[in-house]
Amino acid sequence: MDITSVLNTALGGGVFGLLGNAATKVIGIFEAREAFAQKKEEWSHDERMLDMQMKAKAAENAEALAAAAAAGSWSGLAESLKAEGAIASSYLWVSAVRALVRPVLTLGLCAVLSAAFFALPSGDAARGDIAQSLVFAAVTAVVWWFGDRMKKA
Repeated sequence: MDITSVLNTALGGGVFGLLGNAATKVIGIFEAREAFAQKKEEWSHDERMLDMQMKAKAAENAEALAAAAAAGSWSGLAESLKAEGAIASSYLWVSAVRALVRPVLTLGLCAVLSAAFFALPSGDAARGDIAQSLVFAAVTAVVWWFGDRMKKA
């Protein structure tokens, strides 16, 4: 074995070592890109899942808020009816005046809203708002009126 073959062997081993190192680095770059793409897909999936969870939670909160509002509305009506029932009977004319307060207020509200509705020109956009207010007030008054006239148990 002479010195030239040893140098050729050493040089060849060094070149193959460098090529192997370069190949390892290139493969590492591709693996890192692939791992990053996979992580990016996971992050995208997590983002979509969080978005869906937030939307579901928002819908759940909206339903709970609507249920709480409805429960509060009915409890307010129940308390009002309970307070009305707790009033002791008095003179006949006092009971008559007290019985006429709601109908007079209801008819007065409807009369004021109707007058405002017919006072506006027919093309005015405010007429629609007044009509909606009139319907709301009428339904509220009727529900209140008949809710108060329930049979006493």
